[in-house]
Amino acid sequence: MSLVIPDEFLQTAHISEADLKLEIALLLFQQEKITLGTASQFLGINQLEFQRILGSRKIPIHYDVEEFRQDLRTLEANRSELKGALLTQAEILNRIEQRRTFAPALRNLPDTLTLLQEDRVR
Repeated sequence: MSLVIPDEFLQTAHISEADLKLEIALLLFQQEKITLGTASQFLGINQLEFQRILGSRKIPIHYDVEEFRQDLRTLEANRSELKGALLTQAEILNRIEQRRTFAPALRNLPDTLTLLQEDRVR
């Protein structure tokens, strides 16, 4: 669905299109009609930025027991992967030494830019 709001309305209300979208997202989030993720997506910003806006407006983030349980399940599922990823101090030092000649492309690994872009998406 598309909603057309005349420019005259925005001028009369002394509000920009971006500010109106923000107010809509904040209102719907406060009424628990949309999630943090949905609001962030609607605004075209990441969730952390939306959380900062919520904090500046003193709007609490909805985080119920079920969401907490889901986060715990996710952490539990990832714990075994993390155990295998722990390195000894000697292994870490060895990897630091190897970095001097490390080229991701030679090992079919993504470059730093790709990793940063993926991280921003998350």
